[in-house]
Amino acid sequence: MTARTVDAAPLAGGWVNFDTTATGIDLVDAAVDGSRLMLRITERGDPDPSQETLVPTATPVTGATLPAVPLADDMDTPEAVAFLAEGPLGSRQVILCGYLNRGLLTIDVHTVDPQIPNVMYRAHFYRSEGAVPL
Repeated sequence: MTARTVDAAPLAGGWVNFDTTATGIDLVDAAVDGSRLMLRITERGDPDPSQETLVPTATPVTGATLPAVPLADDMDTPEAVAFLAEGPLGSRQVILCGYLNRGLLTIDVHTVDPQIPNVMYRAHFYRSEGAVPL
């Protein structure tokens, strides 16, 4: 049996977080590199703890470029609808699980660093080409 290659092209492109006030991942640039998907991630800075109401800093922080494994939703479908990635993001180790849903990209971010508490958050992204957040 020959292993089939999953086409990562449906996930490629620029993705922008809908939540313009959240810390964490702000932008994801996904590019196809052979059979892998490469994710270049930019995060918003952490909230300033001295502020009375926590407002994210405007300074973007480029996290990392992580290789991702594209995933199809069926053995007979070659187009990717999801990905898995693992590696360093900023000062922490993360597992990213991303999936397309009705033209949006949802990414579940899980920290897996023994030095800090485990955290999970979910963010929703739209394509940067011409779309605007609600």
